[in-house]
Amino acid sequence: MKTFLVHIAKGLFNILYKLFCATTKRRDEILFFSRQTNEPSYDFCSLARDFEALGWHPVILVKKLAKSSVIPYSGMVFKEIYHLARCRICVVDRYDPVICMLNFRNDEPTFKGSVPVHTDYPAEPVVVQMWHAFGAFKKFGYQSLDTPEGHRSQTLERFDIHRNYSWVVCSGEACRAAFAEAFGYPKERVIALHRPEYHKLQGLRRSGGAELVFNDPPIALFAPTLRKSKASPHPFRDAFEHGDELQGRVKAKIAWSFHPLDQGLSAPGDVSEALLTCDFVVTDYSSIVYEAYLLGKPVIFYVPDIKRYRKSPGLNADPLRVAPELCARTEDELVSKVNKVACTPESYRWDALERFVAQAFDGGCDDCVETLRALADRS
Repeated sequence: MKTFLVHIAKGLFNILYKLFCATTKRRDEILFFSRQTNEPSYDFCSLARDFEALGWHPVILVKKLAKSSVIPYSGMVFKEIYHLARCRICVVDRYDPVICMLNFRNDEPTFKGSVPVHTDYPAEPVVVQMWHAFGAFKKFGYQSLDTPEGHRSQTLERFDIHRNYSWVVCSGEACRAAFAEAFGYPKERVIALHRPEYHKLQGLRRSGGAELVFNDPPIALFAPTLRKSKASPHPFRDAFEHGDELQGRVKAKIAWSFHPLDQGLSAPGDVSEALLTCDFVVTDYSSIVYEAYLLGKPVIFYVPDIKRYRKSPGLNADPLRVAPELCARTEDELVSKVNKVACTPESYRWDALERFVAQAFDGGCDDCVETLRALADRS
């Protein structure tokens, strides 16, 4: 039944798209689309302003899909298909089923090595997957198929998940291979590019090492990654359940920050106020480690479930192997490391954090706008 409904939706989407293509003309328009948030991201807003200054027409469509928003979301899908028929560039920051189901005008695919999952190359419009997370910490997409934290193969095939990207953006050269695997594209179609948020965080960066000055008392932000499966262990939830006891053992004020999507809320579109105001971060496998690094804030990894997490969804970067000095496997170890950072921030092992994070941004192009324009002109 689900497969039948998907085919119906795909047919309707393509009829609408062909109708709009026949009745409208393409122009210098750039479409930004996201279905996991009700507020446009910093990247979307910044790029929209830059393109508008160049004479382009930016269009931003965002709406979190929920049971209470089915009708408004349906209206946005209608608008999305209309603008896909007239824009030159479309930028998405997550999976979008509409784009994956449409049949765009494609150029002849080119790739080297093994045949990728997706060989489509949309040339009109140019579709750019500008993934919302920095780095390539945990595995995702096609890397984590048929694991509790990943998609089932049947689901990816039914919805053609991650089909129809002309290009995939990642934060640095060292991430390209992992992103190619995750999205199912040849590595040649993955480009290293510094998003506007990268430059914003760099501008907010504080001095580290001996010059680090904490609040009194220091604020430790406990920020775990999103858990998609209820069957997966969640050590941070376990710690939160006896949070008062844990708070009594540490010499820092604990601020809890669970992933918004974990709580049915809208996805974040910018660096959180909690991250900006905290002194250091405690996480497990969240890409917040890259944001904290760019801001010059220490990070501790709390990974009691790492053996299981290596299997589901899997890790591209393993903190226990790359930066064991920063890892805690038990709550006692966590308390010890938190207290050490809180009391003697100058002792923090910045070299270990550099070892884990730094290459995630190496080789990224700084001119995001010019790169996107060049990709559109190539097609």
